[in-house]
Amino acid sequence: MSGPIYSDDGHWMWNGTEWIPATQAQNAVPAQQIDQTAVANAATQVGVPAQQVAAVAPHFDLNQDGQIDQNEMMQAAQSVSNPVNVPAPNQASMGIPTQGFAATPKKVFDWKDKRALLIGGIVTVAIAIGVLVFFLLSGNPIVGTWVNNYSTPDEATTTYNKDGTIQSTDTTGALTWEIDGDKFIQMATSTLPNGTEITVTQTAQYELTNDNNVLWLNLTSIVDQDGNNMMIGINPQTGEEIELEFPCVVLLRSSAQDLLNEQADWLNLGEPVPSYQSSKPSWC
Repeated sequence: MSGPIYSDDGHWMWNGTEWIPATQAQNAVPAQQIDQTAVANAATQVGVPAQQVAAVAPHFDLNQDGQIDQNEMMQAAQSVSNPVNVPAPNQASMGIPTQGFAATPKKVFDWKDKRALLIGGIVTVAIAIGVLVFFLLSGNPIVGTWVNNYSTPDEATTTYNKDGTIQSTDTTGALTWEIDGDKFIQMATSTLPNGTEITVTQTAQYELTNDNNVLWLNLTSIVDQDGNNMMIGINPQTGEEIELEFPCVVLLRSSAQDLLNEQADWLNLGEPVPSYQSSKPSWC
């Protein structure tokens, strides 16, 4: 292996668990700046050759800080260990002719132009409705700052404010959120390079643990402002429409330091810490 596994259009790369935005060549970390001891440790923990991890590691500077930290090194090792098991998100923009679908009411999402709205595992977004939302969300246990269970408190954090707005380190645009029963609705409005404004709404089933320190999310819908289903792609081998599958997302409350420390020592980065395994919802 001479580098990461990329999608056919080059916009996504495989991290062993999911497709993530591909690192641009100019953002790769020079091999001589990478700690080879960290490479060897990650390779040993995952059970793959160290030289393969060394080949992909320069491309896993996901926070673009000029170095490969422990989390990024583990993702690099996992990308070598775990084969691709889900289609890349760019199936709809891989040059497959679409004329044959003119008679169907479904519209295929253009991942190439709008991929910036779906960065990192899951995009955090939704709609605010002024003062009413402020009071409705003030006592909601989701209010606060959360960390992806494969990150550290200074990486990929998302803060859900009580006024319905969102601050996120891995998503851009005007971000808002709301709760509707057991549905967690998030929305992002952003402007594409061509000047077109797009609004993407995500709906997920959610559940909190009893101590409110772990938030489970199962994405059930992604649509744009025109109602286009963005969870539909094209199978490049058959040309048929397929429904893209997304794994459950687990968020850890940033103030739960013991939980974050336990997660940092837990090698299975696709799952929450062992002490919370029994709380995993049946639908996740």
